[in-house]
Amino acid sequence: MTIGVLLVFGCESADPDPDVVDKNAVFLTFSAKEQTLPTSINGRENIIRMEVGHDADITGLTPEFDIPAGYSVYANGKEQISGSSKVNFSEPVSYEIKDSDNNSASWEVSVVPLGCKILVDASHDGGVWWFPQWEGTGFDPDQPHQGQQFAELLRGKGFDVTELGRSEELTEEMFFGHYIVIRFNGFQGYSARELEVYTKLIDRGMNLVFLTDHKRNEPTDELGNHLGLDFRGIAFGTISTFAPHEITSNMLPLPYIAGSVITNASENPDIEILGWLGETEYGDLNSNDVMDSNEPLAPAVMGVLTYPKSRIFFMGDSNGIEGQPHAERWKRYAPMK
Repeated sequence: MTIGVLLVFGCESADPDPDVVDKNAVFLTFSAKEQTLPTSINGRENIIRMEVGHDADITGLTPEFDIPAGYSVYANGKEQISGSSKVNFSEPVSYEIKDSDNNSASWEVSVVPLGCKILVDASHDGGVWWFPQWEGTGFDPDQPHQGQQFAELLRGKGFDVTELGRSEELTEEMFFGHYIVIRFNGFQGYSARELEVYTKLIDRGMNLVFLTDHKRNEPTDELGNHLGLDFRGIAFGTISTFAPHEITSNMLPLPYIAGSVITNASENPDIEILGWLGETEYGDLNSNDVMDSNEPLAPAVMGVLTYPKSRIFFMGDSNGIEGQPHAERWKRYAPMK
């Protein structure tokens, strides 16, 4: 009798445990025609984030998605059909993926419109932006650091400013919503994946303020080379000569504190030089503290590089700009398209 009862109980089906998450209930892909960068799908936390164009109507997007066979997708209690169901993403949307036995998992999906927000990419700063903070202290924009005054200046002008710390490899998701990027320095090597992220940003469209530093201790800036900017050596002085341009309009002489000089402007027709050091100042290309015959007087150190969808303002020094208001003009030079 006892064995019979056990056998009967063993054949009975139990209701799904609501606290048990079905690990097979996943989004394999998630996209929308308005998106601008690859979707971020976090399978550990069941979170999806996606960036869309600044003019996209996020109140009526039509996502396309793939899920495993045998599962269905629901949002707000209604079944969702890939490429057909419209969803209001003005707030994060809770999705549920279920199989035929009602095993399920919940997902949160949020959409980030591209906007005129500023991201300070100080992920390879070498300390120029974050000093005295470092990996051991963490990177807190509310605590004192060398770039704080510059960031607060931009915030005071009404910009939303995000500051990236070091230690994490760059991903597209870190840049979601930011049309303006200020890259401080090029110490520590860039991975191939990080260079790919910047390629996608350039293809998407952005305004990039590219700031590097002297090359005495770190001669290679992988991102600069990737973009087509060849900076070399070390130089000191003041940017005192400017080419007429919207960026340089009313610009005052700018301190140049141990920067580098651009050497390939004549080879790249997409580079326009906007600023030079003084007539008696030179670019020490081999960093031997002596002006050699092949080293330029009044070297070019500042300019713009044009891509089909993006504009890059570049300068071979990071320290001098931190206390200056000039870079705010960059937004007006190439507004979002």
